[in-house]
Amino acid sequence: MEEDNTTLYEMILGGLKAETFYSVSVAAYTTKGDGAHSKAKLVQTPGIVPGPPSLWVRPGSGPWVVLRWAPPLDCMEPGSDGPVPPVEILGYRLQFSLKNASLQTTVDFTSREKNFNVTNLSPGSSYIFVLSAKSRAGYGGVVKQEITVPIFPPSGYPIISSAVNITCCSLQFSWLPPSEEESNGEITAYNLAYKEVVEIKPSTTPGYPPALSARPRLVTIPPSESSYTILGLNHSTAYMVQFRVHNKAGPGPFSPPLVCRTQALDTGMLVLKAGKHSFTSALVQLHNSPSLLRISPQVWVSLYRWPLCTP
Repeated sequence: MEEDNTTLYEMILGGLKAETFYSVSVAAYTTKGDGAHSKAKLVQTPGIVPGPPSLWVRPGSGPWVVLRWAPPLDCMEPGSDGPVPPVEILGYRLQFSLKNASLQTTVDFTSREKNFNVTNLSPGSSYIFVLSAKSRAGYGGVVKQEITVPIFPPSGYPIISSAVNITCCSLQFSWLPPSEEESNGEITAYNLAYKEVVEIKPSTTPGYPPALSARPRLVTIPPSESSYTILGLNHSTAYMVQFRVHNKAGPGPFSPPLVCRTQALDTGMLVLKAGKHSFTSALVQLHNSPSLLRISPQVWVSLYRWPLCTP
C-alpha cells in the first residue's frame, strides 16, 4: 500500500519514569534494511501529581491548635537519600476556616516545614483544616481534619479602677474585663470576694490554735455589669477585695488583693438640719455652716470623702 509523505504516525511509549529526560529518534524500516535515523529530540516526561499527605491536628493549651504533617507515601523531598521515587515534593499548602464556611485562610510552606500553630481561634468553635502537597505538576490530593477548639478557664482577671467610692458603710468599685486572649471566650459572670482584714494573733491559751480570719463573702455579678457597691459594711474597718471572671469552662484566677478602709461613722456624711418647710421643699442647714439650702424632700444631700485604697 502506497502512502504519501503527508501521513502522520503516532506511537505511545509506556513504562517511562516521571520527570525524566528521554532522547527520541525515528527511523524507517524497509525490506532492504534500516533507513537513516531522524535527529534526536530530547523530551521530559511530566511530573506526577502527589497524593494526600498525612496530617495530625491537636489542641494547644489555649485558643490555638498545633498542626503536624508528613509527605505522601512513595514521595521524596529535595536532598533526601535513597532511591529516587516518582514524585518530588516541593512544598505544602494549608487552608482552614470555621466549619461550614469557605476556606478563607491559606498558608504556603516549604518542603522542609512540618508543623504550624494556628492561633487566635474562637474557643468552643469547630474548624476545618485542609492540607495538600505540591510537586512540579502542581498541588495534589488533599487531606482534611476537623477539630473543636476547647474552652479553657480565663487566664486573666478584671482590671479594677483606681477610683473607689468609699463611705462609712459601703465600697463602690468599677472595673474593665480582661483582654479577649485572657478571657478565653465569652464572659458569663464576675465574682467579687470580700472580707474584713483581721490581724491573726497567737493564742494565749495553751492547746488552742490562734483565731483564723473569716472566709470571704462571694458575690456573683452579671457579665453586663461593670460596677458594684458593697453595702452594709462596718465603719472604720479595713476590707480585702478581689475580683475574678467566669466563662463557660469555669472561673479564672482572682485579682491581687485590694485593701480599702471604710470611713469613720461621723465623717461619712455631713449632718443636715431641717428648717422651715412646705409640701414641696424644705430649708436645710449644713452642719457648722451658716448658709441655708432649699431642696425637695426626695433629695439626699451628702458629701463623700475619697480615701485611697491600698493593694
